[in-house]
Amino acid sequence: MKLFIGNKNPPFALDVALDGSVLSFSVRSVMQQEFVGDPSKLHANGGKFFDQALIAEWRGGFGVFGDPIYQRTLDLEILRQHAEFSDHASFMLYAPVGVMERYGTPSGVFQQTPNLYVATLGSKMDAQAYHASVLQTHPIGHILVPFRSSPFEDWTLGFNVFSPELIKASHNIEVIPAITLALVREETLPVVRFVGGPSLNVVSNGEVSINFKFETPDGEPIEERDAEVYLESTAGYLVARRVRTAGGAGSTSFRPDGMAAGDSAKIKVGFKYFSGTDDLMVNVL
Repeated sequence: MKLFIGNKNPPFALDVALDGSVLSFSVRSVMQQEFVGDPSKLHANGGKFFDQALIAEWRGGFGVFGDPIYQRTLDLEILRQHAEFSDHASFMLYAPVGVMERYGTPSGVFQQTPNLYVATLGSKMDAQAYHASVLQTHPIGHILVPFRSSPFEDWTLGFNVFSPELIKASHNIEVIPAITLALVREETLPVVRFVGGPSLNVVSNGEVSINFKFETPDGEPIEERDAEVYLESTAGYLVARRVRTAGGAGSTSFRPDGMAAGDSAKIKVGFKYFSGTDDLMVNVL
């Protein structure tokens, strides 16, 4: 499994392991090496050195404490039973570090694993705005699920950690530096694209086929996974607004009911909790 890391949190040590379907992670405090030494001596910048005897190990330029300040274990198989489990899902993880530690976030928040896209479906807020204005928290990470049918190996982890050197991961987890976790979601989770777009024409008393398929964000077709696709239109009539794909593709029909020549309708396509991954304009002739 891939683990992408961003650096939006203050420094702490992170241990991550995947044993079958069981994911576990723990957070430990760190101290910069320049402040660690003989506690009886003064540092040049003031104050005494931090006692080196209290450091359990070194990771790069940081000394790591022995006892975790937070640890959690999740069975990914049980996560499949989550009420918000869906295609194109981002389950958020929280821990008492950074902003959440400073503002005394209730401990119950750290045991929650909400689907970001369920929480933001109505407001259409991005993750940063949602956490800053609604939850007033900052997540430690996420678990990305491309499709409900995807095996664990296709899921993706993401953690906000100051530096790659502060992470220890089990042998079956590949650590990959990233710019932000928001970018990881954007570049990792699947999308639905219209075929033959960005526009189609239909006569006023006719009907046109609307075709779509799954793709990776960089345009590679996804044919081995299927899911329910959700569509909506600003005008006219979609024969089916929820379609189960076959071989990663699907279709429905559109009729310009109530529309006249010269009118246009915008059709959006996406997932249940993440709508509008692509747009299609249908023009009435």
